[in-house]
Amino acid sequence: MIICMDRSLCDANLSFCARCSATVFRKPLGVDRPCITKIIDDGDDEMLAFVVLTEGKTLRFHLTDENLEGLSLEGWEFLADFDPSYIRRGAAERWRALAQT
Repeated sequence: MIICMDRSLCDANLSFCARCSATVFRKPLGVDRPCITKIIDDGDDEMLAFVVLTEGKTLRFHLTDENLEGLSLEGWEFLADFDPSYIRRGAAERWRALAQT
């Protein structure tokens, strides 16, 4: 299973995003968030994968026992190899554009 998250669909600051995404990693199939754009059944029942889109970058990782503790405490930023923006704007315009399609 692959869960795709697009951070551009939410204007929450990075602190809130970290808490929100940490909840997703704790119960990945039990929560829904506006940033979750797709859930793809890739036929792999053993390994859950995530794709996080933010600021023109793509972060891909598998939810493993080794990284679950960090992800469930700090959110997706735990595995980021870049410094994400703390504040974001423009989600309302992106939602309106999506509604037009």
